Amino acid sequence: AIPIGLGTAIFFSEYAKGKIAETLKFVVEILSSVPSVVLGFIGLVITGPFIAKITGSTHGLNAINGSILVAIMGLPTIISISTDAIKEVPKSLREASLGLGSSKWETIVRVVVPAARSGILASFMLGIGRAIGETMTVLMATGNAPKLPTSFFDSVRTLTATIAIELGEVPFGSTHFHALFAVGLVLFVISFIVNIIADFMINKSRV
Repeated sequence: AIPIGLGTAIFFSEYAKGKIAETLKFVVEILSSVPSVVLGFIGLVITGPFIAKITGSTHGLNAINGSILVAIMGLPTIISISTDAIKEVPKSLREASLGLGSSKWETIVRVVVPAARSGILASFMLGIGRAIGETMTVLMATGNAPKLPTSFFDSVRTLTATIAIELGEVPFGSTHFHALFAVGLVLFVISFIVNIIADFMINKSRV
């Protein structure tokens, strides 16, 4: 998601004009509004069978399948925040670089993107936070095998999927019950740290 998201943000902020910009913005908005259960269904009927076909496995419900879908879900966050960060770079920096003989691409790569680095990194962190908290998509698309994987082509069960699957049937007050809450606490701590780092980067980019 990071290279595609950053590339799209650069194109959106530096190159796209008129109807192209409007169309791209519309696509990003549509992508951000797609329910996670719909992406999970796409993983079941499209990307999963495709992965199974090219890898020769019996099914494509594995870590790769879930990773692709979660990357797609993180794209709108990365694109929108990175675009805003790039657009906030002062026009004077671009003009100074172009005035010294740099091409537009050299200006983007060596001046604009470094100047927007904090905001871009914040978008990456928020995209990671979006991926960490995803439940339904990975529950449907990763195979839900409660075992340690040895490769990305193995079925896996994420922390969020474990809570969603098991919490409704576990005996109240049991060790299993408290273990699931411990899993939730781990998720909360990870998400909290990621969002704190992202917030720090966003505030730094505004200074």
